[in-house]
Amino acid sequence: MALLLTLAICVAAACAEPPPRVKVPIREEIQQQPQETQAKVPTREEIQQQARETASKTPMVPLAGGTFQMGSNTGKPDEKPVHSVTVTTFEMDLTEVTVAAYSKCVAAGGCTAASDTVDWKGIEDNERKLWSPYCNQDKSDRQNHPVNCVDWAQADTYCRWAGKRLPTEEEWEFAARGTAGRLYPWGEAPPGPTLLNACGDECVAFAKTLGKDWQKMFDGSDGFETTAPVGSFPAGKTPEGLLDMAGNVWEWTSSGYSKDY
Repeated sequence: MALLLTLAICVAAACAEPPPRVKVPIREEIQQQPQETQAKVPTREEIQQQARETASKTPMVPLAGGTFQMGSNTGKPDEKPVHSVTVTTFEMDLTEVTVAAYSKCVAAGGCTAASDTVDWKGIEDNERKLWSPYCNQDKSDRQNHPVNCVDWAQADTYCRWAGKRLPTEEEWEFAARGTAGRLYPWGEAPPGPTLLNACGDECVAFAKTLGKDWQKMFDGSDGFETTAPVGSFPAGKTPEGLLDMAGNVWEWTSSGYSKDY
């Protein structure tokens, strides 16, 4: 190796003047030279720590605490009654957790893989067969889409692994509505195809291919039959800058479900 390296340098340094004479090391001298240092193979713990540090650097939005009116008197029964809630200062991820981000936790051994099948209480076999193809985890072209088909325990584990936690239901709604009690994350304007990934003309057409008859939320197409890459609708961000607080996928909180408040 030393002989080859010396010859290579001589060729690279060739110029008008003859190159200096270089001593070619004899066998004994070559044997006495230190061996190349092998690259250190990171331990499992080091891999986990590196991935965790990457996840912890995901952009977050600081939210000053405050008091707001939680719930809706015109919504579903489990949104009533409206009541006053106070939350302290906290931070929330700028976007939903992506497939790529969750995969790093899986690769580091901190999380179990997202499922490739859907599941919920009371699901029937025909529903599982119909909706499972839309799980994102194993799709290479969906790395910047939100990870879906994860249960509460997986979502909680990921947040803890990243040095964070799931928000409470109160914190989540405060982040979406603010102290002003906005009707929607972006304000009072009705939903539209530039504000969120929900159900427009593309959704109705897609439903027909599945034998479903869905009602659209707004006229026009938002461009996505299923999930959209996170942050695809900046016009629908909150005044504080949070993205995807409406549409795309449902999001877990740390709070248990209750039929009323």
